[in-house]
Amino acid sequence: MNDDDIADGGSGGSYASPPCFWHELDPSQGGLPAEPDAQQARDVARWRKAERIRLLDARAALPLAVREAAAAAIAAHLDRVIGDVAGKVVSAYWPIRSELDLRPWLATLIARGAVAALPLVVEKAAPLRFRAWAPGVRMTRGFWNIPVPAEGDWLTPDILISPVVGHDADCYRLGYGGGYFDRTLAVAGPGARAYGVGLAASRIATIYPQPHDIPMRAVVTETGVCQPSAR
Repeated sequence: MNDDDIADGGSGGSYASPPCFWHELDPSQGGLPAEPDAQQARDVARWRKAERIRLLDARAALPLAVREAAAAAIAAHLDRVIGDVAGKVVSAYWPIRSELDLRPWLATLIARGAVAALPLVVEKAAPLRFRAWAPGVRMTRGFWNIPVPAEGDWLTPDILISPVVGHDADCYRLGYGGGYFDRTLAVAGPGARAYGVGLAASRIATIYPQPHDIPMRAVVTETGVCQPSAR
């Protein structure tokens, strides 16, 4: 999983402020307006927390073989939708909590001329940073004990792959609640391409997008590629 947006991490500790705290900011600082929109934001946050638990439990209940087959299918779809990766920096994630393991696919990109990368949290409530990764590279434990490259220059991804807990038809992603990936997309620039990856069963009617939510270019599942019709 990305070190991107965990709010209720596996260690049971207290982590970065989740996106639902957005409403606590003054509107001049980019926060939501005062009531009644602030109440709506709190309602959405509560709904997302319950939906997140439901979807994570359903994913964890799947046999490993099912998740491995889904990851292989997603890798094939990603090759089709992304195209030529030569000279590109492609970031993905280190899987935890029953996430689909795309590390074998990420390793194949290196042979095709790409630079593979993994995200790091270097500051709470800030965008992610990225370092190059390859099989056998020296790793260390980052935030929430997720393995990250121990050293290397900071990279700027051209293509960002992020796991989704849930997603909707407009390609908004339901993450873990910390908002790191949204912050990263907000500063990534127009040239960066962001794709969510997850199970087809994680699709829901809507995530009730809030002002801080940024949609993916597409969400890739084992059954194919979901792209918003408006884009």
